[in-house]
Amino acid sequence: MAIIVLTVLISAIFLIVPPAVGSGYSKDPSVFAANMLQASFVSILSILVVLSATLFGADAIVSEFESKTGYFLFPNPTRKTTIFIGKFLASAFVSVCVITFYYAITVVSVRAIDGSIPANTDLSFAYALVYLFAILAVAYLFSAVMRSSVWSLVLTFFTFFLILPIIEAVGSTAKFKPWFSLTFAGGIATNILKNPYPTDVVPSVSSVTNTSAAVSIGVAQYYPSVNLSLAVMAVYFVAAFLLAFILVQRREM
Repeated sequence: MAIIVLTVLISAIFLIVPPAVGSGYSKDPSVFAANMLQASFVSILSILVVLSATLFGADAIVSEFESKTGYFLFPNPTRKTTIFIGKFLASAFVSVCVITFYYAITVVSVRAIDGSIPANTDLSFAYALVYLFAILAVAYLFSAVMRSSVWSLVLTFFTFFLILPIIEAVGSTAKFKPWFSLTFAGGIATNILKNPYPTDVVPSVSSVTNTSAAVSIGVAQYYPSVNLSLAVMAVYFVAAFLLAFILVQRREM
């Protein structure tokens, strides 16, 4: 329920604040939709995806061992395989509902205000779901490894809200593209709404030091390529899901 309330509040902010401060809405429906999904350097979509995976997946497995409820489930004829897959599907269903709800609000809002549906909205939604499943699989892996629900929640939250974004920030400064980062790859869900699709910007400004050597300075802006990012997210999903599945089968109460 909390995640739904948060989704509504985020939507309300984007719909109420612009006219309230006199700036109005963008006349381009694609820009309007992109702004709903990504504000400045903060991806609202990524926040909802990570929060959904954290709340619905990070403690799904570890809680059974920590609270000992697994004693009532695992000895029954129902196999661990069925329980694991059932839990994952349940987490995925609720998380997909959250993302679908926000996209529905975005599309209805853009349609009502600008009178059209942004191009590539369907692709954006599809990429968002791929991103969601990849992060959810990693959350389940953390849940299968950790011994505490709190630590599983904290590890999931900080991995996608702090650790990977820091790596991406370092990449912009050091001028290397963090294509391997899951949160970076997930950016295709919002970038696909931009026309044209953004390309990397790597500035090269020379300055002269005391040794008279030219040094390149500036912060690069990297954007994930669609095909590579889909492949990265698929690898994360398959690897994390299979590892979590194997660990659950071997884990004892």
